[in-house]
Amino acid sequence: MKVIRNINNNIAHCTDSKGREVIAFGKGIGFYKAGEEIPLSKINRTFYNIKDTDYGILRDIPTIIINTAIYIIDYVSDELSIDFPSSSALTLADHLQFAIERKDKNIYLEQPLLQDIQQLYPDEMRVAMKSLQIIKDMTGEKLPRMEAGTLAMHFISDRINTKEETRIDTVKITDHCTKIIEDEFGIQIDRDSFNYSRFISHLDYLVRRLSGDEQIESENRNLFNEITNGYPDSHRCALRIADYLKEKYRKDISEEEILYLVIHINRMISRIE
Repeated sequence: MKVIRNINNNIAHCTDSKGREVIAFGKGIGFYKAGEEIPLSKINRTFYNIKDTDYGILRDIPTIIINTAIYIIDYVSDELSIDFPSSSALTLADHLQFAIERKDKNIYLEQPLLQDIQQLYPDEMRVAMKSLQIIKDMTGEKLPRMEAGTLAMHFISDRINTKEETRIDTVKITDHCTKIIEDEFGIQIDRDSFNYSRFISHLDYLVRRLSGDEQIESENRNLFNEITNGYPDSHRCALRIADYLKEKYRKDISEEEILYLVIHINRMISRIE
């Protein structure tokens, strides 16, 4: 592997023997300079077909979180006999980091679909519960049990993708919602940014829930009031997006879903400002 650039001490952007670009993982390989060859014996993981937004995850998320996500994906792959796409580990790492940030800020979003997921997808819930223990063992972070539901949804989604079943096309919806945010704040959003990638990922899952007539709902009124009152501009923007989705799907958007939108919109806007 020939180094193109270093991402951190243990991750490097390289080219393989066929000239294909690849992200390589290995202890200390980030100390090799651009143009140098990394011995294959020092590389323990490679990712191909990496998107530009994935570099944000690799730069901004601690290596221990990425390694934990890789371990979990390997574990779930073996347990459920799923061949995950290579990007699944990075998507999961992003999710884990966001979950830890919420925990540190004492933001606990209820998962009312947890019981339904347990009934419909017992295998995914079983490995999700085990994944919470893996996270604790590898990072020291104890995530609440409700996070097992969102972990299971990641595994369910990737199982659908690997079977090449029909996925909901959210391109037009994402573009329209992005333009709502740009219009509301008078900004130009960087489509290659890390937080935009997070936003469109969340929007994709929201659209799937609306299409399946399922939404996240809870009685967490105090948290909803606290967040929406604290970020009135993001709340107003989220309501515009909710109105658009309501018109499209002819369904009211729950307060919990609006709360998630507020959090993601505020993260994007804060970084831009």
